[in-house]
Amino acid sequence: MTKNNDLNRRQILERMSLVMGGAVSLTVLSACDGGVSVPTKEEVENGIPLKALNQAQLDLIGDMADTIIPDTETPGAKSVNVHYLIDELAVNWMKASEKTIFLGKLTALDERIKVEHGKSFSELDMAGRGAVLDQLGAEMIAEGEAADGEEQNIYRELRELILFGYYTSEVGASEELLYDPIPGDFKGCVPYSEIGKAWSA
Repeated sequence: MTKNNDLNRRQILERMSLVMGGAVSLTVLSACDGGVSVPTKEEVENGIPLKALNQAQLDLIGDMADTIIPDTETPGAKSVNVHYLIDELAVNWMKASEKTIFLGKLTALDERIKVEHGKSFSELDMAGRGAVLDQLGAEMIAEGEAADGEEQNIYRELRELILFGYYTSEVGASEELLYDPIPGDFKGCVPYSEIGKAWSA
C-alpha cells in the first residue's frame, strides 16, 4: 500500500480520464483526495472482512480486474488487491444511493453472465472472459457517457475503479508507470521509444 505523498494522484487521474475517454467520477475524485489506498498482501492474508460486497461480487470484480490488467512482468490488478479497494470505496466513498445501485448492477451483471454463458465469470476460461469483456465494452461505447442523473454503465464504472486502484497502488504507480521521486531537468518532447512507459508523476 503506497502512502508516498510524492506520487501525484491528480496527474494519474488526468491520465485515467484520457484512457476512459472522459472525466472520472466524483467517487474516484473524493477517494483520491482522501488518500485511500489498496490493502497490502499481508493485510489480505491476515483477513479483511468484506464491508459492502459479498463474496460473489468480490470474485467477479477480482477476476475482471485480472482480465483487464493481468500479471505480466509486474503484478496485475487482482494481485495488488484492487477488488478489496473497490469494497472500501463502495462502503466509504459512495453515497448510500450510489452504493445500492452499484451493488444491484453487480448482482445483475453476475446473473446475466451466468445466463448467457452457463457459468460465472470466474469459471470461464480466458477466451470466455475476453469475449464477455469485448461484449461489455461494445455496449459501453454504444451507450456513451451517462448524462447527469443517469446511471453509469457498470462496465465503465468497474473499469474506472480498477484503473484508479491499480495506478494509485505502489506497483501501478512506481513499476507499471515510470516514477521518479526526484525528477531532473524538464524535457518537453522526448520520443516514446526512449522511455517505453508513461510517467506516473
